[in-house]
Amino acid sequence: MSNTDLLATLQAALKPLTEEVRAINERLAAIEEKHLLIDETLFDLSDRFGRMEQTQMRLEQGQRKIRKDTGDIKKELRYVWDDIKKIDSRLSVQEKKVL
Repeated sequence: MSNTDLLATLQAALKPLTEEVRAINERLAAIEEKHLLIDETLFDLSDRFGRMEQTQMRLEQGQRKIRKDTGDIKKELRYVWDDIKKIDSRLSVQEKKVL
């Protein structure tokens, strides 16, 4: 068998392997492309999640302030009602004096 025949035989034997390697490389390139898309999406989701957490913290702070303000308003309202009761009591006493 001559070198030319041997080379032709080797090339023929390697041709299917070469095609398989090319197909594998193409699939690997497609996988790498998808991986990049997934990384970008994951980065975007992570960023959005971080902003949502910050928003939630601000909402919780606002809610705590509203609760405090509500408590303060209730306290002030009690004082107002107490004043109204005192005024009503004084008016009742004066009304009895007048009658």
